[in-house]
Amino acid sequence: MAKKFFRQPASAKAKKIRRKQKVVAVGEIVGGLLDTPQLRERLLHENIFRQWRKIVGGGLLDKCQPNRIKRNILYIDVKSSSWAHQLIYLQEEIISRVNDFAGMTLISAIHCRAVKVGRLQSVSGSAVGGETLMAGALVSEAEELAWHKQTETLVKDPDLVDILCRMRVRCETRQRLAAKS
Repeated sequence: MAKKFFRQPASAKAKKIRRKQKVVAVGEIVGGLLDTPQLRERLLHENIFRQWRKIVGGGLLDKCQPNRIKRNILYIDVKSSSWAHQLIYLQEEIISRVNDFAGMTLISAIHCRAVKVGRLQSVSGSAVGGETLMAGALVSEAEELAWHKQTETLVKDPDLVDILCRMRVRCETRQRLAAKS
């Protein structure tokens, strides 16, 4: 009869050893990652993208959308070339608003690119069931607030709560965009 190569169940002694090991909090594991300047900068960029509505206000919200930040340059997708030209005159004001929001000098220049209307996501606050959708995120503010409260009950570190909520909003947005397509 051939030998069977199945994994043998762990002995009771091995199980007891595992249970005696110290439980490590997630905040302690992730805490070292939060101290890296690259991650802090990336989270700051994401926060600027999410709070774009508050930074530029309602007048420019439907006309432009941040695309990325690279080497202290904010790349903005704009509805038309005429709006790209108009943003040149508003460049200093937008830079100061973004830097004030970030609390540091994060942006030194703006580069505008005109895109087709279909490629520029609608970022106006459309109402769905009495809830306003976040700018380009497809996630309502009420949903994000509920997720934030739920995460706060499980995790005590406020930085980690913010990171986990941002990750959940981003993941949910991607899923909803994929389902929409």
